[in-house]
Amino acid sequence: MIVHGPKLHDGQLRAVELIKGPSKYVTVVAPRQTGKTFFSLQALLYWSLNEPGAVIFFCSPTYQQAKKPMEELYNAIASSGIVKSYNRSDFRIELKNGSVIHFKSTERADNLRGFTGTHMVVDEAAYHAEEVWASVLKPIMLVKGKKVLFISTPRGNNWFKRMYDLGQSQDNPDYASCRMHYSENPHLDLKELEEAKRTLPEHIFKAEYEGTFTDSGSTVFNNIENSMFDKWTPPTGKVYVGIDLGRANDYTVATFIDSTGKIVDIYRENLQDWSKMVQEIIVKIKKWNATALIEVNSIGDVVFELIKKSWSDTHPFVTSNKSKNEIIEGLAIDLNNGEVMIPSEKLFGPLSFELAVFEYSYSPITRTIKYGAASPFHDDTVMSLSIANYCRKTKKSLGTYAVGGVALR
Repeated sequence: MIVHGPKLHDGQLRAVELIKGPSKYVTVVAPRQTGKTFFSLQALLYWSLNEPGAVIFFCSPTYQQAKKPMEELYNAIASSGIVKSYNRSDFRIELKNGSVIHFKSTERADNLRGFTGTHMVVDEAAYHAEEVWASVLKPIMLVKGKKVLFISTPRGNNWFKRMYDLGQSQDNPDYASCRMHYSENPHLDLKELEEAKRTLPEHIFKAEYEGTFTDSGSTVFNNIENSMFDKWTPPTGKVYVGIDLGRANDYTVATFIDSTGKIVDIYRENLQDWSKMVQEIIVKIKKWNATALIEVNSIGDVVFELIKKSWSDTHPFVTSNKSKNEIIEGLAIDLNNGEVMIPSEKLFGPLSFELAVFEYSYSPITRTIKYGAASPFHDDTVMSLSIANYCRKTKKSLGTYAVGGVALR
């Protein structure tokens, strides 16, 4: 039986040559819009059909990431007559030629111990812990293993980068590597690409779309030292405030920023009565005659109404993944361009620290980027500044001008 596969683009064809070649470990840098999952499924089919009795593993970081490609592969071959059984509970497809494809997650990596396989795809390899590869997945391939495909978007200079580098050296014949690029994809979504170029910080775009191993890894804010000042000064023009409300052990933060993008004051407190914190924030809002933008999720509705009663120039901000991405990406670009100025670590340490540990993660399931502080740190000052900066750029026609004065510290 002869099975003709689909037409592949040039980047995918380069990876095919490596899969057909002699190297056991093949690393493919496949950023967004390169057809990564599609190519991985083609590799599974190639191995299972050409090597009867193959035992193949498709390993993803989460169960959902394992389930989706399993369903896609089965739906593609269900009517072909090559499937012997399809077990949705065990995430397993068996073909009539004896080949078996297991779709596994490394969320509970210990459950994979004891298996033996002939081929493996390590999907989104950069998002697996190096220890998972070394102590769990690699042993599966030690005895009968013939080929392992590592395929992923980059995530800084971690072990996936080292696997790629090994494949680029002729001194390591067991390793091979190549890159794909979105420009090689004839089905490229130009609208998504242009939106990403417009909104994402440069190093994030390079990692997620260009497949670049950036030194900053998953860090969002770089070179913030260039945007710092060492002395508080009176505001220029109007003042705007972004208020992020703390919950449990988090902080409630109100960041005041003038029309030029320079921070003039920051309020940061926790473990106090809401009524006391609200009154203290209102005092500062009135001091600066500020246009206020307040996060209204959860407890925010109540706090918003309390502040609104005392200060009419108060407006709600609803935090969703989309709106959060918009204000974070806007802040990253403005900081990089010198359009936002922040106090130095000596003047206000929490902000510079939280900017340094603020990260992004990419979800291959939803194809979205999420932002937040690296565990177990806070991101309250980052969110407050992001809301304040968004307020500055969108509420220019509202409110009154700020009076002069020295910012409180």
